[in-house]
Amino acid sequence: MGERAEYEFTVTAADHGTPGLSSTCQLRIQVNIICKCKISSSTLQLQEQHIVTYLVVGGTDQDGTFMVDRLKGDVYLVRELDYEKGSRYTLHIEVSDFSKAFPTSHLVQLDIIVQDSNDHSPQFTEDPVTIVIPENLDTGASIYTFQALDQDGSGPNSELHYSIEHHWPDTPDLLILDPSSGVLTLGQKVDRESTPSLYLVVRATDQAVDPSQRRWGSVTARVFVTDENDNAPIFSSPSAVSVMEDQPVGFVILYVMARDEDEGENGRNPDREQRGRFSLNPNTGSLSILKALDREEQEVFNLTIIAEDHGMPQLSTAQVLSVQVIDVNDEAPIFQRAEFEAQVMENQGPGTTVLKVTATDRDQGSNGQVTYGGVTEEGFIINPMTGVITTTRELDAELQDHYTLTVYARDGGLPSNFAKAVVRVAVQDVNDNTPVFAKSWYGLEVPENQAPVELCFLKATDPDSGPGGELEYRITAGDPDGDFHLETSTGALSTSRGLDRETKTEYFLEVMATDRGSPALSATVTVEVKVMDVNDNNPVFSRSSYSVEVSEDAAEGFKVLEVSATDADDNLNGKVLYFLSPEAHGAFSVDESTGVITTAAPLDREKRASYSFQVFAVDLSPAEPRNTSAQVTVTILDVNDNTPFFIQDPLVIEVSSRRSQRVLATMKAEDKDFGANGSVFYRFAMPVKGFSINSLTGEIQATEPLGDLTQAQRTLIVEAMDQGSPAQSAQGVVVIYVKEVEYNGIRFSRNARDVSLQENAVKGTTVAQAQAQHPDGTRNDISYTLFSGNRRQAFSITSATGEIMVRSPNGLDFEDTPRLRLVVKAETLSSTSFMAINLILQDVNDNLPRFQLQNYVAYMREAQGYEMPIIQVMAEDVDQGQNGQVTYSIQSSGVSGLFKIDPMTGSITTAAIMDREIFTQTKLVVTATDRGSPGLAGSATLTLVKYNLHVFVQSLSLPDMLIGTEITLVTGNDVDSSPALSYSLQLDPTALGKFGIHRYSGGMSLTAPLDFEEKTWYTLTVRATDSQHQTEANITILVEDINDNAPAFTNDLYQVTLPEHTPPGSVVITVTATDRDSGENGKITYRVTSSTQEGFYIDPNNGTLFINHRAEFDPERPSVSIVIEAIDGGSPSLSSLTTVQVQISDVNDNAPVFHQSEYRATVSEDTIPGSTVLTFEAFDSDLSRENCGFDFAIANGNEGNAFQIESSVRFLEGRGFQTVGTLLLAEGLDFETKPLYNLTVVVSDRGVPQRSSNVAAVITIGDVNDNPPVFSRAEYTVSLSEGAAAGTEIIRLTATDPDSTPNAEVQYTISSGDEVNLFTIDQWTGALRLQRALDRDTNPHTLSSSRPQMDRVKDVNDNHPFFPVEVLTASIKENRPANSAVTVLHAIDHDTGVFGQLKYHIVERSAAGRDSFTVDQNTGEIKSKIPFDFEKVNSYNFVAVAVDSGNHSATVTVQVFVTGEDEYDPLFTSSEFSFEVPEGAQKGQSIGQIQANDEDEGVDGIVLYSLPTSSQYFDVNKTTGVLFLKLDGSGSSGSSGSGRGKRETRLMTVDVKAHSPLDESRTTTAHVSIDVSNTNFGLAQDVNILLICIIAVSLGFIVLLVIMAVVIFLVKSRRKKKAQDAGNRTVASGTALQKLDDCNSRSGGERIYHQALPGYAGDQGGAGGGPYTRGGSLDPSHSSGRGSAEAAEDDEIRMINEYPRVASITSSMQEHISARGPDSGIQQDADQLSDISCEPAALEGSTWFKGKKLGGSISGTLLSGQLPVYRDEGGGYLGAGRGLNITLPKDYAFPEDGKPRVDGSLTAIVASDEELRGSYNWDYLLNWCPQFQPLANVFTEIARLKDETAQQTQNPRQPFQPKHKMDPKPRIDPPPLITSVAHPGAMSVPPKVPVIGRTFPHLASLRRSPISHEGSISSAAMSPSFSPSLSPLAARSPAVSPFGVNQGPSASMISTREPSLDQSPDREMRI
Repeated sequence: MGERAEYEFTVTAADHGTPGLSSTCQLRIQVNIICKCKISSSTLQLQEQHIVTYLVVGGTDQDGTFMVDRLKGDVYLVRELDYEKGSRYTLHIEVSDFSKAFPTSHLVQLDIIVQDSNDHSPQFTEDPVTIVIPENLDTGASIYTFQALDQDGSGPNSELHYSIEHHWPDTPDLLILDPSSGVLTLGQKVDRESTPSLYLVVRATDQAVDPSQRRWGSVTARVFVTDENDNAPIFSSPSAVSVMEDQPVGFVILYVMARDEDEGENGRNPDREQRGRFSLNPNTGSLSILKALDREEQEVFNLTIIAEDHGMPQLSTAQVLSVQVIDVNDEAPIFQRAEFEAQVMENQGPGTTVLKVTATDRDQGSNGQVTYGGVTEEGFIINPMTGVITTTRELDAELQDHYTLTVYARDGGLPSNFAKAVVRVAVQDVNDNTPVFAKSWYGLEVPENQAPVELCFLKATDPDSGPGGELEYRITAGDPDGDFHLETSTGALSTSRGLDRETKTEYFLEVMATDRGSPALSATVTVEVKVMDVNDNNPVFSRSSYSVEVSEDAAEGFKVLEVSATDADDNLNGKVLYFLSPEAHGAFSVDESTGVITTAAPLDREKRASYSFQVFAVDLSPAEPRNTSAQVTVTILDVNDNTPFFIQDPLVIEVSSRRSQRVLATMKAEDKDFGANGSVFYRFAMPVKGFSINSLTGEIQATEPLGDLTQAQRTLIVEAMDQGSPAQSAQGVVVIYVKEVEYNGIRFSRNARDVSLQENAVKGTTVAQAQAQHPDGTRNDISYTLFSGNRRQAFSITSATGEIMVRSPNGLDFEDTPRLRLVVKAETLSSTSFMAINLILQDVNDNLPRFQLQNYVAYMREAQGYEMPIIQVMAEDVDQGQNGQVTYSIQSSGVSGLFKIDPMTGSITTAAIMDREIFTQTKLVVTATDRGSPGLAGSATLTLVKYNLHVFVQSLSLPDMLIGTEITLVTGNDVDSSPALSYSLQLDPTALGKFGIHRYSGGMSLTAPLDFEEKTWYTLTVRATDSQHQTEANITILVEDINDNAPAFTNDLYQVTLPEHTPPGSVVITVTATDRDSGENGKITYRVTSSTQEGFYIDPNNGTLFINHRAEFDPERPSVSIVIEAIDGGSPSLSSLTTVQVQISDVNDNAPVFHQSEYRATVSEDTIPGSTVLTFEAFDSDLSRENCGFDFAIANGNEGNAFQIESSVRFLEGRGFQTVGTLLLAEGLDFETKPLYNLTVVVSDRGVPQRSSNVAAVITIGDVNDNPPVFSRAEYTVSLSEGAAAGTEIIRLTATDPDSTPNAEVQYTISSGDEVNLFTIDQWTGALRLQRALDRDTNPHTLSSSRPQMDRVKDVNDNHPFFPVEVLTASIKENRPANSAVTVLHAIDHDTGVFGQLKYHIVERSAAGRDSFTVDQNTGEIKSKIPFDFEKVNSYNFVAVAVDSGNHSATVTVQVFVTGEDEYDPLFTSSEFSFEVPEGAQKGQSIGQIQANDEDEGVDGIVLYSLPTSSQYFDVNKTTGVLFLKLDGSGSSGSSGSGRGKRETRLMTVDVKAHSPLDESRTTTAHVSIDVSNTNFGLAQDVNILLICIIAVSLGFIVLLVIMAVVIFLVKSRRKKKAQDAGNRTVASGTALQKLDDCNSRSGGERIYHQALPGYAGDQGGAGGGPYTRGGSLDPSHSSGRGSAEAAEDDEIRMINEYPRVASITSSMQEHISARGPDSGIQQDADQLSDISCEPAALEGSTWFKGKKLGGSISGTLLSGQLPVYRDEGGGYLGAGRGLNITLPKDYAFPEDGKPRVDGSLTAIVASDEELRGSYNWDYLLNWCPQFQPLANVFTEIARLKDETAQQTQNPRQPFQPKHKMDPKPRIDPPPLITSVAHPGAMSVPPKVPVIGRTFPHLASLRRSPISHEGSISSAAMSPSFSPSLSPLAARSPAVSPFGVNQGPSASMISTREPSLDQSPDREMRI
């Protein structure tokens, strides 16, 4: 295969069937050569077993369709090919050749192209197809695209052609099908209403080249035309309807029907009407009454009904519906007025017209015809037709002057409606009666000197009314001087002036009464008047008013004034008694005998400045005491007893400094005193700076800028002083803060505070605490004082705390001062602050109640009754609340039991009947006590004076009497001779004006007529008085009854409803009449006077009306009028009439009955809704409208609400308007759904209880051919045996048509699916049969006859499964996660159905396979269960089995090869190599070999070498790493015998890259230094001697410097050359690994040597550790001062031999260490040891592990003991040794210049003059070493040396994440030597340390060491040619770190802080 680049061959796939079938395909194989070489033991073993191997490692074959034989390379087809599933496959095959010395590997890409064959018929994805198009679709529009699928490949086999086989309806060019695209377009317009659907069969045929092999498929399509709103609704309901006006709200008048040819929303017609009287349901079309109808308001309604469909656009139709309202008798007659008034003259004859009443009725016809009646009053009658009222007899106004008639109006409806009206008839009077006085003579007595007073009433009576009954009175004789006055209209006689008995003792007056009739009539009477003597002198004061001044500080009892009064009367009438009016307010009292007025309480001018009251003088006349008063004015003189009081104190303001010229504040004070005592002047209490104050107004102004003043200067003390003598003053505080000046002094939190305190609080009571604070909130060093307000020293304050306490309770008087204000001053050394404490005193009961008068005087008459009021006293208490609430009592005395006092009001009343013989004058002490605790009391004196007066009274019983008749004589008995008694009446409102009394004679008379019915008795109060005293007596007058009232019914008209069929003896109604008279006069009997229908009688005693026959309803005479009379028992008797209207009501005892016993109708199912189906009529034997009104309804059988019934009104001949039921079709009918409706129609009346009846209505539905046939199932599935013969009946299809015969006859045809004509169907029976035999491989068929049918060939299990190959190979890459796909098992079973379904399993014995792989039982997909490791196991074998349902099975061996991944970088044995080109070297000559290893296995582990940059001199062998020359090395200018020191050493550097054969290989670069001194490499070919001379001359002055530089360079080069040679020798000899054991008995050659330098310890606390004993050759004390390298090497070797073992490393530390590298051995400052060492413990069972592919464990070789291992993350190190001493990292930082500090630097030692002489000052070095200078300082110094030969390389490849190994292979490496001198028997092998490529990008931001960390670990760098290892550090360029740390931090400072990366679970260390 390596000879050709491409192969083409034909692959044939053949099955094992009978007959066998096969298929071929062309394979094209392209060869891609890839060379892979690797020399390893595993490769050699493979070479021995297999020469060439083949393995599929990739490609597009995901289903395992192909397999390549592992050894032969044969490509197998392991599963069927399907062009449609995959037309091209690509396989990547790895071909490995191990026959050569170096293995090679090729990747072959195999492209497999599959050819297509026409083995698939076109298939439609859906059969049948349903297409929906709108009916308004335009012609030519695309309606559907038929897309059949042909699974053949591209080309003619899958190119389809479409055609229409047949369609229905068979309209030409209705549908057009594009044959290429399958687009079906509309050829003509379609109308859904005429063509709702279309049917067609479409065929798809492929275009195979051979027409005979073309395949086709068909599909049945049903095109449904969707409706568009192109038809407006059409009304089918009538346009006129009638309705009775009394139909209730909600009554359905009509079902409005409209139809729409459209369907769905386009045909749904919600109706709506445009009026508000009716409601139209938009869904059902029911038009119902929304508001009550009234024909009288509107008789016809024209409604506009709009029917709208829901289409888009919306279409509508309007209809005017006329609703005729039919009248019912719902209107009662209405009178013009509710009350009528008429007048008629008395004494007129019968027949006189009184009034005509008129009533109207708005109803129509008989319902509106009105008749009148109801007048039952005797003497009147009404015409029933005209309503004229006339009299039936003469009327007498004196007997009855007015009549009240009740008339009614009745309409002619059934039942009738009534209306009532009241007619008030007034009888006009005629003057036919003369006035009459009750007596012919009257006698009177009148006291002298009386003011004009009414004496009595002189009354005459006149029965006439109007002017004839109106009387006028006048005095015709006996009063010539006009001493008397007679009221003209009332007859009241009174005096017109005071009479003087001494002038005239009696008068005889003649009085006349005259009426105003025409002619006028009159009568006269004589009145005798006698004059009586009285006491008519009053006490008189010497002065009418008194004025006096009293100082307000006058003591109680101070004499103020003495008054005096005299009385001209004698005896008791002239004796005077004094008392004061209540206006004295208890401040003054008077001596009742002497008239001396004194103070009774302390005075306070500020509360009351003056008093004005009256002093009374009263005589003691027992008959009529008289009194006189004088006005007393007492002015209180002011005393300066009040200090000024500031309104606001302190006054704190905050102003701006710019307001200095205006008024800043006004300090206002008040003084309650008067005059000068209250005049206040203002001044500053002490001189102030910068302010002035107005002495009169208190206005404060600034005279200087406020900002220039201190806060102390802005705190002002203002003094207010009155002008009294002595003067009173007060001080106030004004504090001014300036906004622009910050105040830092103390301050109270607020300026004022309210505190409550009880008055008279005891000393020591805490009042409040005032606290100020500094701006910082502290309260230290503040002292407090009471600045002002403590006038009576009632308070004290604690200076330190600010606590205020009561010092003395004297100044705490609530009544005196209810509020106090204390100003507290807080001060420090630098600031002050003020705050006001407002004390609100709480009242305490400390004041006695005080009466308004100290002496009260009251009069009472003798024989005073029980609980009669005497006087009311009043006391006041200035305390508040209960302390000021007063209760009264009388102190106990000899007469105190005769009186009682109301404790709340102070009213004193009698507790017994007073008698003059008990006392004539007495005193009582009245006490007022408050409700305080304890209570306080005050007292006053009450003087009682009793006088005598007796009145004799009687009770009378009066019949009706004439006005003016004297009833009785009242007599008063008074032992006093004078004055004369006068009488008066106290009348209640009911007796007012009915009685009068002669003022002085006591004669009582009747002044108005009495009415027993109004009031049967009167109680009159007669008052007798002698001008001073009075007494009262009660007179009871009983009125006797006379029969003056006729009986009165409660109603003038009674209306009652009597149900028909009421049995005889039933109560109809009870009428009630009342008579205001009493006794027999008021006893009433009843009788029936008339009735329009016989058969009623009444109980005479209780007025109950009965019926004595069975009541029957007569529609012609539905009511009966009965007149009932009520008669009283008086003599003569009186009577009245009333009318009872009895309405005979119809009882709903008959149910409505239909005219027919059954209704039948036939309706076609296509009848449009709204059509009338039936009309129902019913009748009801009941005659009232309520009982015969009909409502029709459908009770049941109306499924789907297909019908509706509406109750409508029609006029029927002979029966008038009747309600009929119309059955309407509401919804569309469907014969197939329901061919027959059995409706039950119910008619019900509206009576109570409601009665109804029902009738059956049978509606037969006529069929229409409107249904297509329907198969019984949507899909049929039939299984056939593959051996079924032709003619076999497969299935019998059944389709039904719900239409009736002949519309239900069904014919069957196959419309699509039978492309190969396998089947035939019987046209009538639907039997489906085979036309020819089936083959098993025939595909299932889907037939369509409007419904799909699936025919399946039933298979038998006659084939066994088999795998195409015996061994199935597959591959999977290592490290793939679990559940990764490997390959797919595929066995072949030619059976179909369940027998062709296989299950896949891994056999039980394949343990490795079952543990590592899983197989899907159904799909055969094999997946991994675990990740694989190529280096551990690279292949798996297991057996899989395939089992069918018949338990037949087949097995296959599965080989799974694990392919490797490039996980590790190649690792050079040394990071740098040094070679020398010998003299005379020829082209192709090898100058050295570079060697690298790779941890990977397989192809990834093969190491190839190349030069990244091509060199013209050198090249490298790709497989062996041998570096050889590309040119001859001749041209050396020096002779062979010359020493090395005689020529210039020239070096060339070549980078060699190690990688694997793969393109994505990991790489590592090594630097190779080549000494080309013996060649002319790098030199110019033609040297210009002249130029050299010119340069030499021009540079002559620096020749000496050049010579010195050359000498120094040669010395260094020589030493470096030795070290490189030693390193090369070590590399050459260290080609084999030595196995080292942890046993102590191993030989020296098998030991692992561990080196420890002084100062490096393992576990300081561990066993075996201890200080290093001085005295060795490494001890500084043993140094000779100058040491050679050999001596140092001997000491080092000796130390290694003494300590040959390495302590173990714990597993926990393995998790942190990811790499190891040798160290220089320079001691670290972090070890914290000084010149001490640790003897390493024995190696206890520990081994140096080669940590292959372990991400978190040890990777590489552990270094020698105590070597610091630097970590990339933190800059710390890990010491390897026993116990592994770890020092935590520290923070570190460089100086700003980036250079570390150098103290005693190593460079200063090694770069001394001794270095130039070839030796070192080792004494100084050893003395310096224990100072433990930081290693970073060493590298800092090294970094300053320039190295131009060093090159930095970076690995461009992304690192691979290492993985854990379950069982890492042990690896043992010896520790590297510090020197290049090997111990005998110890093989120095460079450690194989893989460089972990993981990087942390975020660490790039950290501060970095100036030392570059690029490159790999080099043992040469750690093994210098000098001992100890110091000079290489100075000699090597700092560009390459001795550690392979990638961008790690500097080690200048060891950080003590763990880095954040240590928190990661996969922490790694890098060296």
